[in-house]
Amino acid sequence: MWPPGGYSEASAAGGCVYNIDRKSLLIFAALLKEGNVTRVAQQLEATQSSISHTLAKLRELFGDPLFVSAGRGVVPTPRALELREPLRQALDAMDALVQTSRPFDPAAFEGVFRIATTDYIGFILLPGLVRRLGEASPALELQIRPLRPSDDMDALRRDEVDLVLWNEKSAPQNFFSRKLFSDRLKAIARIDHPDIQGSLSLEQFLAARHLRISSQHGAVKEAVEEASEKHKARGKTAVVVPHFLLAYKLVAESNLIGTIAELTAKRIARELPLQILEPPVDQIRFTVSMVWHERRNSDAAHRWIRGEVVAVADAIQAEQRA
Repeated sequence: MWPPGGYSEASAAGGCVYNIDRKSLLIFAALLKEGNVTRVAQQLEATQSSISHTLAKLRELFGDPLFVSAGRGVVPTPRALELREPLRQALDAMDALVQTSRPFDPAAFEGVFRIATTDYIGFILLPGLVRRLGEASPALELQIRPLRPSDDMDALRRDEVDLVLWNEKSAPQNFFSRKLFSDRLKAIARIDHPDIQGSLSLEQFLAARHLRISSQHGAVKEAVEEASEKHKARGKTAVVVPHFLLAYKLVAESNLIGTIAELTAKRIARELPLQILEPPVDQIRFTVSMVWHERRNSDAAHRWIRGEVVAVADAIQAEQRA
């Protein structure tokens, strides 16, 4: 790892001494991520000539081309890829030094924070979170990405995502997690359904035409599958849709029934004519948690935003108790 204060080292190309500063490392990291000099210049508000000049110095230092032309961009050499992790560690160390020198001020924060989550969790948690962040940190940019369970831990590890909200029961090694809130499954049907009024028997559940959501990952999907497998109570699928908001609209205007999370059902029922019904099987509960990489555990901005997420989750739990 490079010492964060700037480090002089003779290059393998002939004794040239070059001071490694944070800007040079940022350019190196941005080129690894973007693979395009023009985009990196735009992102860092620099000229293409200054980016090229820095890259030339980095090539002298490491005795390697680091990046080679490929079409309209550049691709890293094997040596550049070897340096990716030490580079990240060096930038983290620099950031940690800066953070310890002054208190974190949300109002002055101008960074980007990236969260991967599901439609369901976003629908429940994001309105309160966006409101809180907008009031405390108006320059912050919040990016929400779809949950990809097979990729999101690697994205956290590569620093491509800052926080994952899902129903993971325990964090993998080198990750932290915190429980946010719990939920349970409910059935929904339109208020004037011809066969279902106020309650739902197992016979009605099995005989009904069901609407299901195809692209849903995480808590609700797994809970529905667990209930179906445990009780062998899988009704006939009549319609499959890709988005959960479309699902509720279709249930409210047809004789279909659906199985969704209780918190979602209560919010949707304020806007649509829906009955919220107890499923005719044992309650399946699930927990929503947030997960982050240990590298960000002590980061001041990350710690503050995690606290904002927890505050919104606490309000959700208070709503449940009420």
